[in-house]
Amino acid sequence: MVLIIGMLTANLVTIWLDEFMLAYKWQYPPYIFTWIGMGIVVLIYYPLFTRIDKWATKIGDKFMRAGKKFVGREIGSFLAFLVALLILFFLYGLEWFDTNVFESFFRSL
Repeated sequence: MVLIIGMLTANLVTIWLDEFMLAYKWQYPPYIFTWIGMGIVVLIYYPLFTRIDKWATKIGDKFMRAGKKFVGREIGSFLAFLVALLILFFLYGLEWFDTNVFESFFRSL
């Protein structure tokens, strides 16, 4: 469960960084920006992925422990995972569709 949350979080952060970086792509010729972009990907994403993995693992462990403490071992872990997954679901909906996916879902019922 922690690995899944970590992967989704890392992907979301890289989407945000990609959008920021690509906002400047028309300021340089394509062949220059491509080299610059590739260099930035290596310089930023390698340490970012290693740190996000560590952070997500620590946060995920704390989150899971809190869930276990309040509700019990199996149910608490599952509920903590579900809450984290729903938060990421909401953030991905905002990122991909610029909309609140929960509102969209309940309107469709």
